[in-house]
Amino acid sequence: MPKFKKILIINLGGIGDFLLSTPAVRTLRRAYPDSTLFLLSSPRITQFAKKLNYIEQVYTFYISYGGRVSFSKILENLSTLLKLRKKHFDLAINMRTLYSKKSAEKIRFLLNVIKPKLKLGRDTEGRGDFFDIKISETNIGQKYEMEYDIEIVEALGIRVVDRRIDFPISSEAEDKVNNLLRKEGIESEDTLIGLHPGGMPSRRWPIENFSQVIKEISKRIPFSKFVITGGEDEANLGEKLTEITEARTLNLAGKLNIEELGALIRRCSLYISNDTAPMHIAAVLKRPLIAIFGPGDITRFDPRNISDKAKVLYKKVDCAPCEKVSCSDLRCLKAIKPEEVVDLALPLLEQN
Repeated sequence: MPKFKKILIINLGGIGDFLLSTPAVRTLRRAYPDSTLFLLSSPRITQFAKKLNYIEQVYTFYISYGGRVSFSKILENLSTLLKLRKKHFDLAINMRTLYSKKSAEKIRFLLNVIKPKLKLGRDTEGRGDFFDIKISETNIGQKYEMEYDIEIVEALGIRVVDRRIDFPISSEAEDKVNNLLRKEGIESEDTLIGLHPGGMPSRRWPIENFSQVIKEISKRIPFSKFVITGGEDEANLGEKLTEITEARTLNLAGKLNIEELGALIRRCSLYISNDTAPMHIAAVLKRPLIAIFGPGDITRFDPRNISDKAKVLYKKVDCAPCEKVSCSDLRCLKAIKPEEVVDLALPLLEQN
């Protein structure tokens, strides 16, 4: 097995993608205890990754998420790449799928600037020809996403045995969430149901359907309480759901960081989520989960791979899976009816 003094992990995906890579990254740390492990990640990952004790230093790279990166952020990105170049990495590993020629060229450019001695990554549909060591991959997943990251690390001759996914939650995060809930009259013994109506626009189940689910569950389980989660850019979505729903709901969208979100999900008797990061967090934490899947790659990201408490609603359509950021059709999601979610939810809640 080769020796590396400095290793750079590149993961420019979302928090869910990064969570599923933690078994591979942790194994890499154990295999090279004398190496220094660095991470280049998107802003969504940075703060959470800093809490993992097997990553020495985290650098942020700003990406568009379907919009545009400001000129100032572009300059910050270039500065970051030049700093990384000066580290003289022995190995750089890209842990994301190269979905298009554009994404492949982006990673090629990053690696050309950073100039590691050895480059490792996924050769998605032949787009990763610039990697020195590569694993083959198709656009549509043939296995769970975590297994691709494990295969990448194992290409170095390392065996990954521990597939546990890391999601540390501090007592401070738990205290903040408990205090927020207590102020709203929600105690630890209450039946708390979390709902996440956000995520990529193309993966959002109609908000009216979430409202109908709340209405039906509150009828059947009178003392149930509801909390809405989301990022800062989804606060208005949470407000809208609160406005159109008769049952009292607490909107915490935009008010929690990732770790606090995890603490909240851990408090929930049931979590209902679109295909997005909180869905993965609920699965990692083994909380009762109903995942509403639309155009996402269910083979890659099915939460049932890591949790026996996860239920999935998915209606296969001809155009799925796809990577569209937005969609005017949404036939895959509109095919899932509120009563299907309620029918899954009630037995899960009765078990608590």
